[in-house]
Amino acid sequence: MFRCYCIAALAILAASSSIAGVSATGEDVEKSLRGGGASAENQQHHRVLQEGEVFTFLLADIQYNDGGFTSSGRKLQANPKKPEHTKNVQDVNGNIYSIVEGTGDTTGIASGEPVTLPAEAYLDHKNGNIHLANGKIEKAKKKSNKKRDLQEDATSSTDEQKRRHLAATWFSSTTTVVAVMVNAIDGSYNGGTAADLYNHVFGMSDLSLKMGYEQCSHGKMTISPGGASYCITNGVITINVSETVKQADGTTPNDAAIRNAVTAAINAQYGVTSPDKIANHFMYCLPSPAMGGIAYAYINSWLSVYSNTWCHSPSAQMHEHGHNFGFGHANEGTTAYGDQSGMMGYSYGNLDGPIMCFNAAKSWQSGWFDDSKRTMNIGGTGPTDNCLVVEVTGQADYVAATDQTVLVKMNRPSGTDLFLMYNKKTGINSGTVEGGNLVMVVEAAQEGTAYAESNLLAKLGAGGSQTFPNYLNDGRDLVVRVLSLNNGKAQMRIEFAGLCTGTMAPTPAPCPNQQEVTVQITTDSYPDETSWTLKKYGTCEGQTDPNISVLANTYTTSNTVQEPFKQCVDKGQYQFVINDAYGDGICCGKFLI
Repeated sequence: MFRCYCIAALAILAASSSIAGVSATGEDVEKSLRGGGASAENQQHHRVLQEGEVFTFLLADIQYNDGGFTSSGRKLQANPKKPEHTKNVQDVNGNIYSIVEGTGDTTGIASGEPVTLPAEAYLDHKNGNIHLANGKIEKAKKKSNKKRDLQEDATSSTDEQKRRHLAATWFSSTTTVVAVMVNAIDGSYNGGTAADLYNHVFGMSDLSLKMGYEQCSHGKMTISPGGASYCITNGVITINVSETVKQADGTTPNDAAIRNAVTAAINAQYGVTSPDKIANHFMYCLPSPAMGGIAYAYINSWLSVYSNTWCHSPSAQMHEHGHNFGFGHANEGTTAYGDQSGMMGYSYGNLDGPIMCFNAAKSWQSGWFDDSKRTMNIGGTGPTDNCLVVEVTGQADYVAATDQTVLVKMNRPSGTDLFLMYNKKTGINSGTVEGGNLVMVVEAAQEGTAYAESNLLAKLGAGGSQTFPNYLNDGRDLVVRVLSLNNGKAQMRIEFAGLCTGTMAPTPAPCPNQQEVTVQITTDSYPDETSWTLKKYGTCEGQTDPNISVLANTYTTSNTVQEPFKQCVDKGQYQFVINDAYGDGICCGKFLI
């Protein structure tokens, strides 16, 4: 193993890195091959795989600029032609190849699983692709070892259970990270010095990857600079590669070739078989022309990749590492990344925010609130399976080992489930972009324990309710109701098939000793530009009650009557201010108070 005192070895490895970089992508093409998938003229860049060669299957989730703004201030619109997901395989050296769409079958394979590829599949090193030759990827068969097999049978540990255990370990332990400043021959990372990048990733004065995860987990997860035993200072290195930012056509981003060249160079320079031998996770900060999106990451993996200074964005860092940890995107309706209540929605260019955590499904998956969660097995026979009256505490106010409820899961026997939380806008969640101080209900599959995208279905204020019809496909409905929002908590009643009837006191007034205010917005064609505040007369200039405001980017559907915002306030006189971020006013929209 490489150690700091091996100066001579380091010099030799560095000197030979260009040679090692070639062989790290796979075996030499002169070697005996199986099949005939690569023609003679393409053998310089193609390699047909050897029988039994094992890879790791990886899904990648890609972020484009949908959450950003143009120089004129208009929000960028989604590009439906761009893929949000790619399927990939990783070799034993950490090189990752994108599976060419339509060349084979990956059904039934989960990200992170070891696999073997079909006969005549071949790698295209030049473009970072792999062609499956119309075959099917199969789960890798384990080599028979009678003693080991007996041990595994005794524990009944599946690959999926192992992946979930690994993710749970990340969420509850120290995770090490190395950030890589990447320079190509015709473009460079230009985000400042290594010290600057260290502060953006590991600093504790402004929001960073480290601060965000440590705060959101309430100290159950820590992020630390990796690679100290390999002489890496403060978890940041610079790697130069002999690749161009564009492919030979001059327009196609060359991030795949650059990415694998960086991996090969790291392996050579530090004497490892794969970068994840050095640290749990790596961030590659590429020159911006080399990428078509702002960032992407591999699910249940060690690698995330960023376009230049998006390496500095704490929301991008937390989003992409969330994918590494097994989180899926947080959507709203048909809008990918549309759930902006947490970090698995859009990412933002802010260097100090937004300060927020994760929605109910991701928070359930993390395990950070295992001592403060409730499960309703809808249709079951337990005392609270079909009727639950509960006070829900916001994540920011969570205290370990106390009688709190932070998350509620409405479990179906199969398929997707509903997850509920009170999105209190304070402390570590004070910058939540959507649904602040509302009860949020999202839907997700995989029991909330593994990779799955979530979908935001309801945002409820005091007195609000949402009916989920035919919840078990038997004609019976599930109703989620917010009885009141008092003392910074949400009083909830969740009822299936009317089974609370006769057992419940009447619904109390939503605002005892206070006044309920309702704000309902009808958006124009640019809903994300609309924000508003409600300020009590007598407050100092520039101050507003943080509990009575909606920020820009909260509304995502155009020309639509939005869900009413309801809040209990002290009686008195208030000033309502509505704003359009672009500055040209609200055309054809309206508001009702």
